[in-house]
Amino acid sequence: MRGVVNPTNPNYYWSKTVQYQGQQGQQRQQVQGQQRQPSKQQQQQPKQQPSKAQAREGFDPELLDKDVEVEQVKGANVVVKRGRVVDVSKYWLKLLVNGEVVYLNKAYILSIKPLVVKDTAGDGNGREPSRQK
Repeated sequence: MRGVVNPTNPNYYWSKTVQYQGQQGQQRQQVQGQQRQPSKQQQQQPKQQPSKAQAREGFDPELLDKDVEVEQVKGANVVVKRGRVVDVSKYWLKLLVNGEVVYLNKAYILSIKPLVVKDTAGDGNGREPSRQK
């Protein structure tokens, strides 16, 4: 009668529950043991530092307080705006255009070109001439 299963016996279900919980406990102990002890391969591998190409988040700091020309998509047209970059955020660019503040969403910007100040002094340094009084 040992091989015959009697589901009407209340001890049958109880024994199956205890058996299942015992299996689950053994599996948890094995998983915890694996997490506590890192493998030898993990211990021997030196930590790699990210390359400079991966470390950079953007070129926004280079554009701050500089005159730029921005090509922006507006419908099916491309609009060019010239102004000074006042502030930047993750998704927005704040420009000062003709004394007015304009906010541009970076998703609609095609390109940003820094404007080079023309050398009016003739000394080749690209700066404005000094004004002496």
